[in-house]
Amino acid sequence: MDKIILENKPKLIKCLSSDSELLLQHVQAKKLITMSQYNELMDMKPKERVIIKLLDIILSKGENVCRKFLDLLKEDDVNEISPELRDWIKTVDTEYQKTEEDCKRRESGDRPIQGNISSSDGSSIFSPVITGRSLCPIEFNTTAPSGRSDVQANYQKPDRDSQQRPIQDCPMFLKKNFSLLVQKVRNINPIIDDLVLHDESVANVRAKSTDQEKMRTLLGYVNCESIAKDLVTALYKHEKPLMNELQNNY
Repeated sequence: MDKIILENKPKLIKCLSSDSELLLQHVQAKKLITMSQYNELMDMKPKERVIIKLLDIILSKGENVCRKFLDLLKEDDVNEISPELRDWIKTVDTEYQKTEEDCKRRESGDRPIQGNISSSDGSSIFSPVITGRSLCPIEFNTTAPSGRSDVQANYQKPDRDSQQRPIQDCPMFLKKNFSLLVQKVRNINPIIDDLVLHDESVANVRAKSTDQEKMRTLLGYVNCESIAKDLVTALYKHEKPLMNELQNNY
């Protein structure tokens, strides 16, 4: 839902600006914003800026609030403020749908591996159930030095930092490691360069005097999954030792 709002933000700004005060009454009635946020928006001018700020607040609150906001726009007494809005919102499906990424994540989840493994000498070994997304290499030797048919398994543990395991939930990873990221990230400027943010947001981050303040401000702009993924990718690129450390403890 956040992606729908983000991709159609210019359209929403144009349609909703015609009666921002009425929209704010509906948004407040649905408890999608706090009283302090409502008062701040009511004091803002011009109307276009009110809608921009409102949409940014909705995006920062996550998927569930974004869905409720789009459902609100489907109500006749709300979308009557703009015929264009009424026609567009009819095409938006706010029911939960499994995305292609959800399916891939499910398909790549823990699957038990069990069966017969053929060794180099043609004999067959029955394997136990193995689960997990990362499987360590296992070498089977079916011939013991004494000529016995004992099966020995030599387990080779890989270096945890030698390969990057995919992070399944980037927003949750950033949230859980918020304090450590604020304290330890130093290469802020190249990280910002790799992100797609509004010019105003970038300026606000760069204006901070310390790396800690910059990182704290930057994390505050992570209001959707796509930005979270881009930030995690940038952190791996410019802060790889730190990210390996955080992921090993995640």
